[in-house]
Amino acid sequence: MTEQQTLAAPFIRAGRRRRGTHSTACKCPEPAWFAPDDYRPLPGEFGHAMRRLVVKDRHSGGQRLRRSVSRDPYFVFLRKAAGRERGFRPERRALIDAIFPLLVQRADLATWVVTVNVTRLAAELSPRDENGSIIPETCVMPSRLSRLFPELERFGLIEMPDLDWDPVEKYWMPRHIVLTDRFWRLCGVNMDKLLQQRNQRLEAEADGIIEPGTYASIRAARQLWYHKMRMATLLRRRERAVKEKRKKRLGKLPLDDRRSTMAGWLIRTLPNHELMQLDAAAFDRLVWQSLNQLELGLGYEPAPPDVVH
Repeated sequence: MTEQQTLAAPFIRAGRRRRGTHSTACKCPEPAWFAPDDYRPLPGEFGHAMRRLVVKDRHSGGQRLRRSVSRDPYFVFLRKAAGRERGFRPERRALIDAIFPLLVQRADLATWVVTVNVTRLAAELSPRDENGSIIPETCVMPSRLSRLFPELERFGLIEMPDLDWDPVEKYWMPRHIVLTDRFWRLCGVNMDKLLQQRNQRLEAEADGIIEPGTYASIRAARQLWYHKMRMATLLRRRERAVKEKRKKRLGKLPLDDRRSTMAGWLIRTLPNHELMQLDAAAFDRLVWQSLNQLELGLGYEPAPPDVVH
């Protein structure tokens, strides 16, 4: 008996996991984003950054990238400091090149804050058909951006503040990132001019912020921006919850009762100076308009009453 025959067979654990037959190749290896024609040019160094990243092709008339940011020596110099042994794969390089103009376009002019809705950003980077609809077979998956942002943070290009928990709705507040000085240097802007323009905007939006241009004022401006966003988010969520509750309550009533209930609610909630400017016909149109906003107009049939046994 040979040595190979005396070896025991390898133990294979029984399980239901199987390798799928789907393709693991990247669905969109070359994403792209360019500002639509109806977008107004960005002011100051923001516009200069966009012109350094994107150029209009003289032959085709369309837009194309002027330079590949992902090939900058900056990423080679800080590769090991960011925890990488090798350079980026072609799909990751294309994603970085495409998202730089999008972040510049979406950044706040005073605080350099970008509201990050990963699903929406991925949709903007995805190719579209002639009708403007996203092509599912070649779309950018949100998970790619979720993995990209922590890596950009390790390279010092963005800052990712901690998430805030909404105790009322039981889920996290929207994510925000802050573009750093290194990000703007990679875009090729004049940092002295950019900081001067930011200080001028901080003075214009000062709302109690003193000593514009210092680190404390920038931090205070960002905290004020976060506070406004949180308040707007909470207000929007609670308005939506109240609207759904009112719709559910009115949806069980006949049309005449819906009109009467809506009229009473408008009388209680509208300011007196607005009510005094309305006549009977205008008030009736307002009632119909409010019902149609709740999708409870003429085309809606009330649900059958709940049967209690």
